[in-house]
Amino acid sequence: MNSWEKCQKQFPNRTTLTEPEKDYLSIFFDDHFAATDQGQRFIFALFTGNVLWSAGPTHPWRYLDDNNQVSEDLLTTKFFNKEYIDNLNSLKGTGQYEGKEVKYSLQRACWTYLNNRTVHFHGMSTSESLESPTDDDTTRVEQLLERAETTITSAIQKLQTVSRPASPAVQTSSLPTPPVSKGKAPAPIPPRTRTPVARAPTPKASTSRQPVQAPPP
Repeated sequence: MNSWEKCQKQFPNRTTLTEPEKDYLSIFFDDHFAATDQGQRFIFALFTGNVLWSAGPTHPWRYLDDNNQVSEDLLTTKFFNKEYIDNLNSLKGTGQYEGKEVKYSLQRACWTYLNNRTVHFHGMSTSESLESPTDDDTTRVEQLLERAETTITSAIQKLQTVSRPASPAVQTSSLPTPPVSKGKAPAPIPPRTRTPVARAPTPKASTSRQPVQAPPP
């Protein structure tokens, strides 16, 4: 039985938290419950394997085993890049970056703006972020990518149209049309003359008869 299970066994009459008590929980707490002991109400929480307790929102969190107060550094230890955040709420994981409201996302393990876009910190080293764009720059990049995709699609469609074979054009007469004088009818097109072709002499039929062959089927 671990320490959290022992704590639950020690306080069998556990109750759910009130709304103010819920607001006093860290987003990194793994489990929690409320209980009353000798007429006093307490909140218990599990955090990184440690059992914590508090007498309420106006009281600090303490370790159950030695009653020492939990430091602010411990409550914020899981926030990445917390040094860039102003007015950090160590319990709710909210704050401001460059005047804009931000919040910490547990699912993505990073800071996001209220519109769920990832926060890119300018002060990060090159190994952490290569020329990290701002939120506005990210929007511009997405718009440029959409325009590029539309342009490429249009170009492909044009290339497909050009590559189709065109219908054969009707061939007109290659003979030139003589110029037309004013007040005169067009001159008639001279007839095409045929160039006489010398014919080879017809060979005399052989006197010997050859058997007649049937045409191929």
